[in-house]
Formats: sequence, C-alpha cells, structure tokens
Amino acid sequence: MKSWLQWSIDNLLPRHCILCGYASGTTNICAPCSDELPRIGDCCRKCSLPLADPGDTVCSQCEKYAVPWNSAVAALVYGFPVDQLVRRFKFSRSLACGQLLAQELTRAVANRCIHPPDAIVPVPLHRTRYLARAFNQSELLARHTGKHLGVPVYPGLLCRRRRTRAHSGLDAISRRINIKGAFRCRLTSRQHDYVRHIALVDDVLTTGATLSECTRALQAEGIRKVSIWVAARAPEPRAQPDE
Repeated sequence: MKSWLQWSIDNLLPRHCILCGYASGTTNICAPCSDELPRIGDCCRKCSLPLADPGDTVCSQCEKYAVPWNSAVAALVYGFPVDQLVRRFKFSRSLACGQLLAQELTRAVANRCIHPPDAIVPVPLHRTRYLARAFNQSELLARHTGKHLGVPVYPGLLCRRRRTRAHSGLDAISRRINIKGAFRCRLTSRQHDYVRHIALVDDVLTTGATLSECTRALQAEGIRKVSIWVAARAPEPRAQPDE
C-alpha cells in the first residue's frame, strides 16, 4: 500500500530537480544534473582525495601526514553544486538535498567497501546546536546508509563533552586545537564484545580535525578499526571553509 501510494503521488505530483528546477519524475534530481555530479572515482584509500594516477593507492598528503583512521570513502567532490546541496541540507533543513547526499554516499560505500563495519556512528552535535538545528545531518546520512546496507546505527555511542566553535573560518591548526578532547565514547559492555569495526559518518571531510578526534575517542575504548564515510570530500583539505 505504501509503495502504491508513493507511486501515485510521484505520478500525479511529479518532483522537480533540486538543482535546475525542471521536472524530475520520481527522484529529487533530473538525469542530466545527476550525470554532472562530481562523483569521486580513483582516490586515496586513506582520505578519499581524487588521485591523478589511477595506479596510486595513497595520496602525497597521506604519505607525509598519517591519519588516525584506517580508510575513507567519500561520494562527491565538495565544490559546486555539491557545496550548495550540503549547505541547504545543513542550514536550511532541506531533506530533499539530504536524501540525495545519502543516496550518493550509500552508492559509494556499496561500490568501495569490501568489509562492512560492525556498526555505523554519526559524528554527534552538541545538544545546544542540536536544539537550534532540530536535527543532526550526520545522523540522517548514517541512518539512510545503515538501512540500505543492513548495518546497525548507534547515534549515542559518541557524544560531545563540550560545545566547540564552528570550524568555518578556522585554519587546520586552529581546528585541531578547537576540537581537541571534545568527544567521548560510551560503549556498553555488550557492545565491547562484538563491535570491532566502526564507520564514522559525516557530511564533509576537509582537514579531518573533527573525524580525527572522533577516531581517537573510539580507539581509546578499544575499537580496532575505524572507517570514514562522508558525502563530500574537499579537494584542498587545508583551504576549504567547512567540515
């Protein structure tokens, strides 16, 4: 009944593309705009930066500076129009943009993730920021991905000890200082027994300061393997404004 109702609504009231505004049928994006999305192909297995040489597995950045996590998957390059989708989802509560980003993330993970994690954990918001926004964009991405991959989602496993400054406008060093020690992992005794590999989900990977702190908090509680799953990857991690 639910599928029939959705089919009827989509045909009687066709959706419009969230990028160009033209009719898009049963999806939130039309085929031409979907084809032009900057999806990431060959990329660094550590940070998901696109690679110029398909024969490489790790980028020069990760060869110089080791990241604390084990691997990373990013769906899209963080540039136009992806940056607009992220901002509309994050700050204007556009669930249609969020759904599209979640679908792209799920597709990328399904194509690249060989060993599924034991659990998916979204990067948490501080409670005051959560109340102001009314939702956590990372949690919505995590729940969509977990549902389609059949992996449990634990939104309360990580929490923020304190409220931190927004990372917009901060350089890489300032971000690391700002976020240091901001997260705490709360594994139950039962989770300790079977959770060994966790996928951390966020909207954008830029400098990696937030995801690094989350990873260290998980590792401090005995998590052996941490994968990073993000909807978008900034092409210049030290120069982009958002994370």
